[in-house]
Amino acid sequence: MFANMDGRVDEPGFGTRPAWIVVLVALGLGQAATTLTLFSPDRSWRPLCDERPIVSGRHPLHFYHGILGAQSWKAGRFGAAYDPAFQAGYPKTPIFDSGSRPAELFLLIGGNRAAAYKIGLAVCCLIVPFVFAGGARLLGQGPGTSCLTAALAQLAWWSGPVQKLLEQGNIDWLLAGQTVFLHAALLVRYHHGAGVRIWCGLLLTAIFGWFCHPILWIGFAVLFVPFYLAVALQHSGFWNLALWAAWCGGAAANLGWLLDWLRFCWISLPIGNAASESLSELADWWASDVWGSGPDRLLAITLLGGGFAGAVVLLRRKQTAAALALGASALVLPLLSAGSNYWKPLESVGVAKLLVLGIAFATAPCATAVTAALQRIHQLVRNPAATIVAALCLFGGFAVPLRHHLRDIATQSARARTLPIGLNDEQQTLIQVLKTNTNSGGRILFEDRMHAGSLWTALLPMYSDRCYLGGLGMDPGVEHVFARLTSHSLAERPLAEWTDSELERFCRRYNVSHVVCWSPDALTRFHNWSGCEPAEPVREKGDGWLFHVKQPASFILKGKARVSQIDSNRIALNDVEPEDGQVVLSLHYQDGWRVSPSYVQIEPEPDPYDPIPLMRLRVTSPVMRLTLTWEGE
Repeated sequence: MFANMDGRVDEPGFGTRPAWIVVLVALGLGQAATTLTLFSPDRSWRPLCDERPIVSGRHPLHFYHGILGAQSWKAGRFGAAYDPAFQAGYPKTPIFDSGSRPAELFLLIGGNRAAAYKIGLAVCCLIVPFVFAGGARLLGQGPGTSCLTAALAQLAWWSGPVQKLLEQGNIDWLLAGQTVFLHAALLVRYHHGAGVRIWCGLLLTAIFGWFCHPILWIGFAVLFVPFYLAVALQHSGFWNLALWAAWCGGAAANLGWLLDWLRFCWISLPIGNAASESLSELADWWASDVWGSGPDRLLAITLLGGGFAGAVVLLRRKQTAAALALGASALVLPLLSAGSNYWKPLESVGVAKLLVLGIAFATAPCATAVTAALQRIHQLVRNPAATIVAALCLFGGFAVPLRHHLRDIATQSARARTLPIGLNDEQQTLIQVLKTNTNSGGRILFEDRMHAGSLWTALLPMYSDRCYLGGLGMDPGVEHVFARLTSHSLAERPLAEWTDSELERFCRRYNVSHVVCWSPDALTRFHNWSGCEPAEPVREKGDGWLFHVKQPASFILKGKARVSQIDSNRIALNDVEPEDGQVVLSLHYQDGWRVSPSYVQIEPEPDPYDPIPLMRLRVTSPVMRLTLTWEGE
């Protein structure tokens, strides 16, 4: 054992008790075995390493934007990109699908492959026992308590609420949660004994925390104000300066994309998926499925209750810093989850996410409480064998009446719910129909549906090599989705109000050459429009039709040009002939374009209905080749 600067004594580490290393390795192997069941029920490596994407929740959207973001990082643009494949062009920025940042990291390291994304997700799961065991050691706990912390964290990780977040694709929140926990433990260690290695750990976790989830990191800063006020005055100015240097260094390392985040805030719209979790009353929160099933509820209550008891133990031991950093967080976060309906910023985060984070913070103090209870029993009976017997009797008294719940907890911790991987037969057939019956000269107006779960349609441009209006989901959260079709409306206007001539102008403006309809209202309206004709029946979770629009397709609305390239890297036009000195493109305008030749000017072409203007080029004379590259600045 060794003493810190304040006299607090740490427990011996793994080096002096190597048997606990075996326990930690066993926990890691168990975590690996359960992680494999995320991708294959028979724990096969093949689904993890093949090129089939995960298609549940927002995983397809994260994968698609991860590819765009990784390409942008390689080009020095901090993850931002202009994507012409959806919505007549939109900026893929930190505001739109902020959860894709971990995917960008996975694909930047492993290449633009579905396997890289899946392996990255697997690594997020594999590190759980080591992150929490390491955090417990940083708090000064012994190897036994550290292993218990890791085991409790694994039980929480495979509980229903966390598995639901995994299925939905909330990798950014889960990674950021682990990072915040580790950073909190490093803060406690820094308080008790500052050193270069601890400071570097603070800096690295701050960098990664900002990268994964800046909103959570800002919230973490607010949550830790009491901790800072309680410990900062005990230290020198240099200690405080170094701590702020680590915190500011984390933000500075992410400054490039954080500036994009601030710059594109104006395009953000409220997102409905988090709000759908909002609960009107505290009783609704308690009775809701946010807690998961009965076994999940038992586990959560046990960990939170144990976390409270552990915070009391830490305070009695005069470990105020650890009690404030972890115990208080384990208490406050569930309260914030319960009160999220009463404050809009918390509601936008999500009820389940706050509760899960609170449970994660409760694991270390809960393990401390269990260890303290065992130590107290040993002090009373003063015999190791009697201590074990007494502990087993106490556990048996708790476990026997709850044995069915405990069995379910053990089962779900050994076998996760397998994520759906790869497109099904209907989806593959639909893609083949689109490739066969359409061409890349025009866009496909794709009706968005209220499907719970998968956003697999975000992968349509990758597999069909076509451009789309629609397909990014019902709540994409940016203004650029104005021009889309839903079951009752087109461009946020009831379908029944659209005249034939207005439909024709809409399809011309957005270069719509084909329409995919699913709902009865949309099918009826386009069947009755003489400007299109049924081309092919389609099926995917219901029957629909592919319609062909009877007008020439062109991305050039004014003037003449031949499009030779249109992707996230550049837009290239050949044989450009302006009309009245202008060429208007069926692409949304966005700041940050660089045009070659440099004398060509680019400016917005306003639309009275679409909140985002189209792109207008000022060209004084014909040009053999004109190239637009989005720099994002």
